[in-house]
Amino acid sequence: MDKLDSLNYPNFLEEEIDLLLNQAQDRFVKQRYSRNNIKRESFEETQKRTEDLKNITRNALITPTPNAPDNIDPNAVFVTLPSDHLFIIQERADIVYADCTNTAIVETVEVKPIQHSEFSKLIRDPFRKPSKTKVLRLMENGRVELVSDGSQITNYRLRYIKQPVAISLTGNITSELSPYTHQEIVNLAIQIALEGTEAKRNPTFTPIIEHQQE
Repeated sequence: MDKLDSLNYPNFLEEEIDLLLNQAQDRFVKQRYSRNNIKRESFEETQKRTEDLKNITRNALITPTPNAPDNIDPNAVFVTLPSDHLFIIQERADIVYADCTNTAIVETVEVKPIQHSEFSKLIRDPFRKPSKTKVLRLMENGRVELVSDGSQITNYRLRYIKQPVAISLTGNITSELSPYTHQEIVNLAIQIALEGTEAKRNPTFTPIIEHQQE
């Protein structure tokens, strides 16, 4: 933009460019995961949305910690999420329980996310409380809390979107997202820069940028 406008635009240091690119990368990921984008398409709704985030999709098999005094229920256990976790895509739980012949049954069951405000009502509802086919899940600081019907929860199976590695011009670290997304991230960085440096121009520039986004 400097070259096109006779150096009338502000100069950005490499560190400032890194900041803009990382802000753009974070915005890109959040837009592609949700419907907050020009196409109104969420993750995996189309092939492109799947491709956009495939490089930062991860799997984890995590063993819960034993029931603790600060668990919300005697049948609850905590699971610490991966440190790079950003968004949960899919989740299942392995449970073990004894059948009527006292034989150990191992099942992989649904994990149903709920809100804390719902918990007291759901735990008493015979149709919605934990069962041999599902466990409930609450979010807690850096952890999930799984609540069973008394069955032992042995594993938490998680597929998630990870926080992408930070871009760094000085460190020669490029975006780990698919290469075809890089121009879209640069376009978003330009938009963010304009938002901060010349707001009056941004309303006319933003539609140009958004028209290029897929």
